Amino acid sequence: MTGTTRTLMGLRARNLFLVLPFAALPLAAMACGGDESVASAREVDVPVTPVRTVASTSESTPVVIRTIGGDLTPPPSYVSGDEAYKVGDYRAARTLFKAFVDNTPEDAHGHYMLGLSSWKSGDFTGAEQAFDRAIALDPTFAKSYFNKARVLLDLKRAPEALEVIAKGRAIDSTSSEVARLTARAQAESGDVAAAMATYKDLLVTNENDAWGLNNLGMLMLTSGDKQGALGSFARAAQLRPTAPVFLNNLGMALEQSGYGMAALRRYELAVQHDSSFVKAVRNSERLKKLIVTDSVLVDEVNVDDLAEKFRVTVRSWKVEVPKPTP
Repeated sequence: MTGTTRTLMGLRARNLFLVLPFAALPLAAMACGGDESVASAREVDVPVTPVRTVASTSESTPVVIRTIGGDLTPPPSYVSGDEAYKVGDYRAARTLFKAFVDNTPEDAHGHYMLGLSSWKSGDFTGAEQAFDRAIALDPTFAKSYFNKARVLLDLKRAPEALEVIAKGRAIDSTSSEVARLTARAQAESGDVAAAMATYKDLLVTNENDAWGLNNLGMLMLTSGDKQGALGSFARAAQLRPTAPVFLNNLGMALEQSGYGMAALRRYELAVQHDSSFVKAVRNSERLKKLIVTDSVLVDEVNVDDLAEKFRVTVRSWKVEVPKPTP
């Protein structure tokens, strides 16, 4: 990624921003939840643990993972694994859920949670195996397919991911999760046009889908459409103004478009909302070294205007969609 070297000097009441080549000082790119490369937009809105009742696998040790209105509770290894997962200790969660499924091998949801924990801890092979087992035990649970697809995408097996997503979509075709995963798999399979169309259809259905806007922004940015990316990121950040991921991604687009001071503000906001967000911290610290300011700080771009223009653009897409024949 390269940028044009500019030196803005002698401007009155302006920020003086030096844009150095990106190859020399690369962005700490944030692609939706941990990818180091801008080219990949990982879905990381954490799947909600479903309410499920699992039948007993043994007459002596009944197992209930979730009950609706019941008094029974899961065994300690499951409870501890769930607690570890919720606080982000995914390695511990993986160990605990592994112990749980070793004792209750026919528990589909235990394997599902083992798959999530393994994926989050970086064990993609183990995650794939766990999701396969969950699907074999309960082939009607759509989220097992969708999260297996996420693992396959991390393993750079996008065409296989598309096949798995299709199986999950046959069970649940209504969620935005399906569209976002499909678009990501299409893009990573090389069909950027199809991915763009999928995101467009998603936003026509729900113009306030912040993750869809964010992921579309990433795709636009990597496709060279910086203006479109600015609008999509700005709209996502407008809808979720305290989300560090969206603020950081908006900052990236602003910086690559030459709006250094506006970018720095978004990086700093991301850090304010999550001081452990390493990519935003690095972006903020790096950009501060490139910016020299005089006594007056002036906004270089109106981000709210960008968001509003993109909202109007999305609404224009609705007009373009042909009405179904009666």
